[in-house]
Parts: sequence; structure tokens; C-alpha cells
Amino acid sequence: MLRIFIHDNQTSKLEEMTDPKQILTAISDTQKTIWVDFAKPSQEEAKLLEEGFHFHPIAIESAMKEGERPKFYSYGNYSFLLMEATVASNKGSVVKLSQFSAFISDNYLVTVHQKDINFIEDTIKTIKGEPELFNKGVGFLLYNLLDGLIANYFPILDKIDNKLKTIEERIFQRPNQQVLNEIFKLRQEINQIRKSVSNNLDVLSLMLRHDSLQSSEENRMYFMDLYDHLMHLLDMVDMYHDMVFTSMDAYLSSVSNNMNNIMKVLTAMTTIMMPLTVITGIYGMNFDLPEFHWTYGYAWALTLMAVSVVAMTLFLRSRKWL
Repeated sequence: MLRIFIHDNQTSKLEEMTDPKQILTAISDTQKTIWVDFAKPSQEEAKLLEEGFHFHPIAIESAMKEGERPKFYSYGNYSFLLMEATVASNKGSVVKLSQFSAFISDNYLVTVHQKDINFIEDTIKTIKGEPELFNKGVGFLLYNLLDGLIANYFPILDKIDNKLKTIEERIFQRPNQQVLNEIFKLRQEINQIRKSVSNNLDVLSLMLRHDSLQSSEENRMYFMDLYDHLMHLLDMVDMYHDMVFTSMDAYLSSVSNNMNNIMKVLTAMTTIMMPLTVITGIYGMNFDLPEFHWTYGYAWALTLMAVSVVAMTLFLRSRKWL
């Protein structure tokens, strides 16, 4: 799907169009700021990137192909940006990533994405309500988009925080293999987020060195704010990464304690049964013992066994071994 927004900087009039031919006419007018959004572009729409805008084929291939590493390149009269963005996930996984690409020039911005991304729609609503935002230039429009891209990470970290709290409760209540599997899965997701945030941070660092994207000192401050947000995200991800390993240690300690308690009970039972083994061993010998001819011999043996069990139990409790 192709969406075109053309803003007249003199009249502050914003027009939304869908005809690609109108783009080529508007690009040459320096008094207009243009945003073209390619959402899940078809092959026919993708041809416009090369034939209409004359973007480099490598940049177009990166924009159209999912799974590319975040990057930033300058091609003279325009720059190419590729970052990872979070998208809604209907599955059990907390994290689902897609890529967001942008071609940035002095008076136009072209964005490309293969998945539905909510911050695109949010930015469209914003510019429709405040078309004068285009007067601040393409750099400010890009800032609004990247601000939404970064903000989408925070709800994911909130979900991870809730998952960690749930896992910690289950560790101390009833640790089992399922809890361990969830810890491993969460660790993988945190590593995935960390890699994504780190890559985006590297890209933003390259952008900050490129003066053409920061048409004013004010815009530069906005991009610096994005950089601070990503640094804060990275700190949070590192914290959750440490918490996962702490949960892993707590799980192993809990399992080890449970095993120790089981061994303690089994050892105590074995110790209590030792006198019985001795008594039955004595009376099981192949000799003629006096107790065999005694009327109360059987009762005597049972009583002796019972007394030994009670005595051993009291002894273990007195030493706090049971």
C-alpha cells in the first residue's frame, strides 16, 4: 500500500494522495515537504523506488528484504536508514521484530516496511492534526517516527518484568522443568531485544555524525534525546539480563535444597531402621536362643524394635538432624 503526504510549506496545506505520478512532480518543488510511506509494497510499487526516486539498488534490496542488519549509508543527495522495530505478536513470544527503512533527502522522506507498525499510524494521525510540523523539516518528521519506534520497546520490557516476577514466585513455590524452560525462553528473548537495541543505537550514533539530517540545532537536540532513550533501554535490558541469570541461580538453588531435604529424610529413615536391622539380624541367626523358648519372646522383640525406633527418632531430633 502506498500513502503520499505532500505539505506546502508556504500555505501549510497538507494533501494526502495515492497516485505515484504526483510524487515526481512535487519532489522538484523545494517549497514542499513530502512523505511517502510504502507499507508491504508490491513489486510494481517497489519499481517506483528505483525508477522514480533513483535510489541505489543495494539500498532498495535491503529495504525490501526482511532480516537485514540495521545500517545507515549516505548516497550523496540522500541517506538510507534501516532499523529494527517491534511489531504486535499474537503468539506466546514477547518479542517480534521487523525492519523499518527510510530514504531521507532535503525535502522528502520515503519509508518502507513489510509489517504493520503502529507508530507509523500514530505519526500519520499526528501530522493530520498538526500539519505545521512539516515546517520543521524532514529531520523532525523522521524524529517523530523514530521516537515511536523506540517507545514501542518499553511495553515489551514491562511484559518481561511481569514474566520475571511470575517466574520468581513459581521458583519458590514449586520449581519444575516448565519453569526452567520459561527461564531459557525469556533469556533468548532478552538477548534478542538487547541485540536489536544495540544495533539501533549504533545506527543512531552514525546518524548523529551526519549533519544533513539535523537541519537545525533544535533537531539535533531531538536526535540526542532519542540516543538517550536508547541508552536507557540498553541499561534496562542489561538489568533484566542479570535478573534472568539470578532467577536461574535461584531455580538451581531451590532444586538443590529440595534434593537435600529429600536426601535428609531418606538418610534419617535409614538411620532409624539400622537398630531394627541389627535386632532382626541377631534373632535371625541359625542358633538356639533362650528367647525362642520364652512365652513373651515375640512381644519382647517387637517392644525392643519399637523402643529403638523411638530412641533413634528422639536422638535425631535432639541434634536437629530431623
